[in-house]
Amino acid sequence: MRSCVILVMGPGRWSEPNEGVTRFSQEHTLPDLNKIVPLIPVGLADYHCHCDYSIDASGSIDDFCRAALKRNLAEICFTTHYDTNPRSADGVGRMRVEGEEQPASHDALAMYVEDVRLAHERYYPLGLSVVLGLEYGWYTGCEEEVARLRERFEFDYLLAGVHEIEDICYCCSHMYQRCFDRYSVEKMAEMYYREVTGAARSGLFNTIAHLDYYRKYGELYYGPAVHQAHRPFISEVFLALRDSGTALEVNTAARRKGLDSFYPQNEIINAARRAGVEIIHLGSDAHAPEQVGS
Repeated sequence: MRSCVILVMGPGRWSEPNEGVTRFSQEHTLPDLNKIVPLIPVGLADYHCHCDYSIDASGSIDDFCRAALKRNLAEICFTTHYDTNPRSADGVGRMRVEGEEQPASHDALAMYVEDVRLAHERYYPLGLSVVLGLEYGWYTGCEEEVARLRERFEFDYLLAGVHEIEDICYCCSHMYQRCFDRYSVEKMAEMYYREVTGAARSGLFNTIAHLDYYRKYGELYYGPAVHQAHRPFISEVFLALRDSGTALEVNTAARRKGLDSFYPQNEIINAARRAGVEIIHLGSDAHAPEQVGS
């Protein structure tokens, strides 16, 4: 990965454990919030990749692994989408198995798990660690299903992806307007961060994926106000993350959408670090081999 590294930022390294949450509301206007403090490089890795088991992705596990080797990565983590919200306006979640779409199920997931494990055996001798992950589409009430997944499959890494607000996808090109039409920017953010806080408090996930992902289409719909929409709610999110030991990722896909900062934006990254929230991994959110490490 050209400039992507594993980030190691444990609680307390950047501030006393309780400082950031209590002081954020007073600090968020300081001029240095949009300048990221230098990070500690530990290893080259991409911890958010979607091969063609995700129906919105292309390229096999092997294609992604070869791309990772070409970019001199030490690790690649596959995080295929797994969506099971029965109320979703986008219909039943699906996966692609052996080129055919089918409903998301434990049986389909078992094939994905086996393929990733076999890829690790093939590529580890070549210098690439292949990590088994999953991006679970969080919705209120999914806790028992996630617990069952954790019991059946030994995932190395579980991402919670909050993709819907009141069961409507805000990050899909064909649905975001339907979602945003229902809310002011303030109400949209309130609903979104309520879901994020629930995912964090569950303690079921290693990491929350692409925090403030609503900026993907929110800037187009709401304008510049979307970039400040987190401020009334972010302290509660930090408390839930820190108390449950759930981390944030830095997701670089925002740059591919033309935004000028990652998910989450720099202001949130720096405030999270002061609050004692772990930010451990970078992820490209690659949906094609050529995006690995970007």
